[in-house]
Amino acid sequence: NLWPLENVLPAPYHQIYQDVVIVARKDVVRFLSKELPALEKFARIESDITADLFTIEPETPKFNLLLRGSPASLSATLSAGYGPIEVLAGSNTPDDEFAIPDPTDLMRYGVRNSAAEARALEMLRDTGFSAMPAGGIRDATKDCDGALCIVGERPVLNFLGSHLPALRRRGWRVKVEGRAAPYMESMVVAAPVVKIQEASGVGWFDVGFDFEDGQGLSLSQAEIQRALRKGDSFIESGGRKILIDSDAVRSMMDIFSDCASGESDRPGHFRMAGIHAAFVKSSLDALDGVDVEVSEEWRSSAGQTNRTVRVEPVPLGEPLDGILRSYQKDGVNWLRFLEKSGFCGLLADEMGLGKTVQTLAWLQLERLADKARRKPALIVCPTSIVENWVEEARRFVPGMKVISLTGPDRHSRFDQIPGVDLVVTSYAVLRRDVEMYAKQEFSAAILDEAQHIKNPSTQNAVATGKISASHRLVLTGTPVENTVSDLWSIMDFLMPGYLGSHAAFKERYEAPISRGGPDAAVAQVKLRRKVHPFLLRRLKVDVAKDLPPKIERVATCELTPDQKAVYSELLRTSRQRIEGMMSKQGFGKSRMEILTVLMRLRQVCCHLGLLELPGLKPEYPSAKMELFLELLDEALDGGHRMLVFSQFVKMLHILRDELDRRKVAYCYLDGSTKDRMKVVHTFNTERSIPVFLISLKAGGTGLNLTGADMVIHFDPWWNPAVEDQATDRAYRIGQKRTVYGIKLITKGTVEEKVLELQRKKKAIIGATIESDERMVESLTWTDIQGLLSL
Repeated sequence: NLWPLENVLPAPYHQIYQDVVIVARKDVVRFLSKELPALEKFARIESDITADLFTIEPETPKFNLLLRGSPASLSATLSAGYGPIEVLAGSNTPDDEFAIPDPTDLMRYGVRNSAAEARALEMLRDTGFSAMPAGGIRDATKDCDGALCIVGERPVLNFLGSHLPALRRRGWRVKVEGRAAPYMESMVVAAPVVKIQEASGVGWFDVGFDFEDGQGLSLSQAEIQRALRKGDSFIESGGRKILIDSDAVRSMMDIFSDCASGESDRPGHFRMAGIHAAFVKSSLDALDGVDVEVSEEWRSSAGQTNRTVRVEPVPLGEPLDGILRSYQKDGVNWLRFLEKSGFCGLLADEMGLGKTVQTLAWLQLERLADKARRKPALIVCPTSIVENWVEEARRFVPGMKVISLTGPDRHSRFDQIPGVDLVVTSYAVLRRDVEMYAKQEFSAAILDEAQHIKNPSTQNAVATGKISASHRLVLTGTPVENTVSDLWSIMDFLMPGYLGSHAAFKERYEAPISRGGPDAAVAQVKLRRKVHPFLLRRLKVDVAKDLPPKIERVATCELTPDQKAVYSELLRTSRQRIEGMMSKQGFGKSRMEILTVLMRLRQVCCHLGLLELPGLKPEYPSAKMELFLELLDEALDGGHRMLVFSQFVKMLHILRDELDRRKVAYCYLDGSTKDRMKVVHTFNTERSIPVFLISLKAGGTGLNLTGADMVIHFDPWWNPAVEDQATDRAYRIGQKRTVYGIKLITKGTVEEKVLELQRKKKAIIGATIESDERMVESLTWTDIQGLLSL
């Protein structure tokens, strides 16, 4: 599609623009992505437009199936539709290649999805269609003029009864021509009829089913089941051939077998627990081949659990009513609704949307159950974020009495539990003190970072299962529906038995999903329906109108015992030395020594490996490192990409070694990096790389890194303007997502005091202060005393 210049541009421009020009965006994309790489093998290319500027993704096709033939044979032609373009599925001709511009995104193009077409053809072959052999065609196949055929009345009937409805349910559009069209219109289909009634006893319902033909006459269940066992999707009754939608029948039976709890008082019926009502209703509603007869009371009850009715708002009072965004209030309303309905839930909002504040807002409400009133709630979380929970509780619900049960002296505070509103502990402590927690009644038990109980055989899962609580809640920022192996353990904590035994869950869901293919898609949909009523997950893109373009927060942690010991000793000796210097030479001549002390204290807060002290090993645990790894795991699971800034190059090396150990891909940039823009280009174009480690001085300005939507400041800089500039590497023109910035701060240390000093001197600390030296020059002796608590 190269056009001669004289056909496009006026003559005067021929002296400036030479040779040829490409017209139309789709041709530009095609040239850059296909032809240009070939030219680069023998020519030097200079261009300010490259293929990596564009997003080129396979589109999702809509499949159209054309059937022709007769009751004795059918031919099938499958085509794939991409907007206005339709191609023969699986064809491989140059004319079928295209790039469709996205009308909402100038830099995005959709291309043909060959993999999806191949899967669709394979699915069609699995229904019984096959290519006609070379040579003559028998009379029975004279209508088979397509690429794929089915020959024989029995195979045709089985396709019409079983596979054709299933393909339509997958969204395929089906058109029938020839003698097969009136034949199919005259066919009678046996429709399963499900009857559901409230059962005797609270929380149960009764289920039965039978079959009817098109005239409302009942059909023998035994006859239907006999045909299905033979592999047939039709029966002959009264001289008629009646099709059986076997896909719908099997799906219906799978629903019942997944939930049935025992025999009913009525012959041929069985009963189910009320907790399965939402799953049964949504699953049956999705089967267009099944008629459902239920009472309005049952339908209303099941619909409420499935969030198909409006959830009543909960009055929060101030200051929460003015703090929470609208989607966060919806989250609190949903948590209250579940509690009121007697169900537990899984709050799985994307990272950065405020799961903590939503949970605290719900916990500060008066408990509904009599046995839960005036009892404390329990938060179990990773060690690295215990203090974060305590801080957030003090900030958002100051009226609640909060106690943290961690550390070697925690046992002396156990007797305070009945007198507080909220207990916060870690998974590690819970494992050691599980017998004590098992004896205590809690109003609610909340597990944060649900991946810590993903394996049902671990001590964490066993210990949390022993907690006695009137209500349970799990928090996670990862898409749990995609991590099937983790889901059983999480749901077993929330509602034991809801997903059946672990062995049955692996057989029904985990195994088919791991194998892939059509069975995986069916199992995934079924599992989603089962979990959906008790799961709330919002993404930033879903609530974008409620979000600022940049969310920033401080994440705190406590020093490890080793770090605390080194920090305390360094602080003690430094105080003595500085006080001595002050008395001898005054404040002005002591500034450089003060700067060195502050830097070493901040290094201890990051990692002991930054110090070169006798007896210290780099592999000593770091509280901030544990917090970072928690954030990293959640970010990776959620598909986020992050920039990690530190002013200490040695800290970046430690992080780099840890990412290597975990086999996490990353880019790296510090002052010694030779080709900065090449590294930036790699991160921006290779979206499989989730982490970019950057020295704050080397990469805080001049870079465009909009491929990331998360920024971690591993250690605080004196000047917040420098941190903001670093965050703005991701928050720039071209960024389409909300950027989530996090500062990692150790509590009770100089880092916390630096943040306090930033707030106090915000008017003084400006963009002109770009270094630690300049910052210390601006500090008074009173400021130094505050930083070192002298």
